[in-house]
Amino acid sequence: MFRKMSAWVIWIVLVGLLAACGGPSQEVTLGDELLSESFDEEAAWETYLDDGIALQVDDGAYRVQTGDDGYIWGLNEALHDDVVIEVTANQLSAHENNAYGVMCRSDTSNNGDGYYFLISGDGYYTISKGEGEDVTQLVEWTANSAINTGQESNTIRAVCIGNYLAMFVNDKFLAEIEDSAYSSGYAGFAATAFEGGDADITFDNLTITAASISN
Repeated sequence: MFRKMSAWVIWIVLVGLLAACGGPSQEVTLGDELLSESFDEEAAWETYLDDGIALQVDDGAYRVQTGDDGYIWGLNEALHDDVVIEVTANQLSAHENNAYGVMCRSDTSNNGDGYYFLISGDGYYTISKGEGEDVTQLVEWTANSAINTGQESNTIRAVCIGNYLAMFVNDKFLAEIEDSAYSSGYAGFAATAFEGGDADITFDNLTITAASISN
């Protein structure tokens, strides 16, 4: 449920030799900026309010509120393929056993299919794939000290280029994986809570930038 787009050029990340040191195996070049969204206008992104679920622009950010009934997500409506998506996420809720983050290449039918780049309030991350009613981990939930825990802010960067997927949090490389299930789709945000808790997350300063592998 969402939409938009814009442009610029720059380099990102480092090189294959860094893989042995825990860095990314691919060098990525950024191209045109396709979207820059600061959520200053309430009508900028779609609103959904129903039965304990809320997706809405609120006080200059996009706010996602839900319980533990499964993932909810909001999508824009601009098709992309090879991109880098970056956003600042802020956890407002106290419950730390949750999941929230960025989606890329989400199915245009809005059925939950696509790639999920998620962190949790207790300092874990995963790259996962939505298929039908399931969200399957491509990279298992793993703890990392780069993730600010609890009611804190984190900058999440998702790289989706060809079959290459990579994740950064607060400018630190966390994981990469290859998967070819989805080649294009919409961008979005997703969240859920576990163990009877709730999730209340805001997303702000979103950029979506065209990208390619430099090698």
